[in-house]
Amino acid sequence: MERRVRSLLSVFVITCVVTVATLAAAHPPWNPFDNTRFAPITRFGPSVGIEVVTKGDATNSLTSPLKAVAAPGLPDYIFIVDQPGILWAVNLTTGVRTKFHDMTAIIIPLGVCGPDTFDERGFLGVAFHPNFQLNGLFYTYTSEVESGPPNPANFTTVPAGSADHQNVISEWRAVDPANPAAGVAAGRRELIRANWPQFNHDGGDLAFGPDGKLYITMGDGGGADDADGQFDILARPKYPQTPTCSLVAPITGHQGNGNAQKRNTHLGKIHRIDVNPPFSPGKQYRVPADNPFVGGPVPEIWSYGHRNPYRFGFDDRHGDLYVGDVGQNDIEEVDQIVPGGNYGWNCKEGTLFFHINGTDAGFASREPDGARADCSTQFIDPIAQYDTHHEGHSVIGGYIYRGSMIPELREKYVFGDFSLLFKFPRGPHDYARVFSMNVGRGNPGLREISEMPVLPGGALSLALLGIGQDAQGEIYLLGNINGVPFGNGGIVVRLTPPPEPTTD
Repeated sequence: MERRVRSLLSVFVITCVVTVATLAAAHPPWNPFDNTRFAPITRFGPSVGIEVVTKGDATNSLTSPLKAVAAPGLPDYIFIVDQPGILWAVNLTTGVRTKFHDMTAIIIPLGVCGPDTFDERGFLGVAFHPNFQLNGLFYTYTSEVESGPPNPANFTTVPAGSADHQNVISEWRAVDPANPAAGVAAGRRELIRANWPQFNHDGGDLAFGPDGKLYITMGDGGGADDADGQFDILARPKYPQTPTCSLVAPITGHQGNGNAQKRNTHLGKIHRIDVNPPFSPGKQYRVPADNPFVGGPVPEIWSYGHRNPYRFGFDDRHGDLYVGDVGQNDIEEVDQIVPGGNYGWNCKEGTLFFHINGTDAGFASREPDGARADCSTQFIDPIAQYDTHHEGHSVIGGYIYRGSMIPELREKYVFGDFSLLFKFPRGPHDYARVFSMNVGRGNPGLREISEMPVLPGGALSLALLGIGQDAQGEIYLLGNINGVPFGNGGIVVRLTPPPEPTTD
């Protein structure tokens, strides 16, 4: 979700204070199209209400909730991903929240500039096996300290010992799948351990599709432009953390002009694997034989050309996969994924063309970059997009609404935007936005996005960190006030019909 901050002066230093404002500016002033409104949002409705499902407090902390999912066989529960490393179980009937699994001991220390600062790493995703009620298995996506033998990286674009962190896909087993209070058995099985060049663009979502396969999103590796040589947003001693962050080190690990367009790496991809034995040789999972790039160097790839596919969701009725891919300078996009599809980054940003621009700030334009011979491929455009600078900050992918509480949303895709907490100067309404749109299956072209006023007040006064869906198809919004993985101010709300207007 982070927006890059870069300087032409290699000695420029940012001293972090305990606010998110130190970590990013909206856009660098030398972006030639910074004031161009490429994709405005002009539609509104329907209005919705919200009700609190659970929230943090001094005795039962909820810090930075990123996702809420249902588990097979437990229709009265949702499970909440909390970024510092807790997987919570919430009984939707009683409202009681219990700690289902605690992974804080394996999560990398959070706060890229130290405590109370922004981070994109952590406990990022969870998925329950389709046969969870029989086998108790579930899977997590966690950011961890780089490890050597006996747990070397499966995937890497950087030399051993130089990764910022590793993102790890692990299998765990519930003690009693019918009783979340029973917790999780000791030990785990690692499926994937991937080196990450920078702290950001981790992707981090995972879910089982209607086909029973596990889908995993991975961003381009971080930094800016998905290109080597740009200044790293945070060059810092890794451990212990330091309160000082600098812009002095050029980023590496992007194979020159980018990972997302290259199928020899895991970065900038959505992956598809089978967690059930028999496993493929040398792997802790099976590569499905119908994956589009079987026989290639990374046969797990399902689609590519992604920058930071942070959150995605399946339409359980039709099997379609929708992902919100976070943009860099100008365009936030929603993609409908097809196997083998190339979604353009870093040759394109949404329907625009992206220019790496050397060590100067990259930018999007309506004209292609004639210097990029590697950008002659046919790309798949998004099904929806909106303007980053003027309309939001980072897209949060969601779900097709299948619930019953809000008939006006039936069959619409519900998603949102993180907030404008990183915008300078700050405005009076710089919090999250909630959107909907008609999907129009099979129809080419961009769909119109509508902003949904959240009543009362007209807005969601949170940083939106994730969107969830329960077994009944109702939609949940997750976030906190400050947008950072610290404190106990996390909150989960459910979308409801708007409140009835009051009369004097």
